[in-house]
Amino acid sequence: MDREFTDSLLHTVRTTAGSDHQTLLHEVYAAVIQGNFDALADAVTDDVELNICGFEPLHGNWRGRKDVIEATRNNFAMVANQQPVIESIISQGDCVGVLLRESGVFKSTGQRYSIRAVQWFIFLDGKIKRIDQIVANATS
Repeated sequence: MDREFTDSLLHTVRTTAGSDHQTLLHEVYAAVIQGNFDALADAVTDDVELNICGFEPLHGNWRGRKDVIEATRNNFAMVANQQPVIESIISQGDCVGVLLRESGVFKSTGQRYSIRAVQWFIFLDGKIKRIDQIVANATS
């Protein structure tokens, strides 16, 4: 990931953290950026769900900590030079929504991509229970 963009992303999440959920989300983003998938595993429930829709190379549905962590690891291994930018974060109750833009390159082809996405996180007992990512205007 591009250091300038990841630093900005983490700063945005940290400075908007108004709840325990947003604080945990900041920790999760930092862990994934650092490639620390064990920390991600500690932040999700045993029966966590991950759904990615609209970004064909990463599209899929996974259930359970082991499968979600492996999918996340594999998905991040497919891209390089990621430049994520958070546009907005909303939080209500046990849900946090993140609107973001990201560009990068697919490692396998060298082809650039540019997406806009919503990541919707649902929390249960201080952990992430479900992640839905809906991607629009993806070019690959």
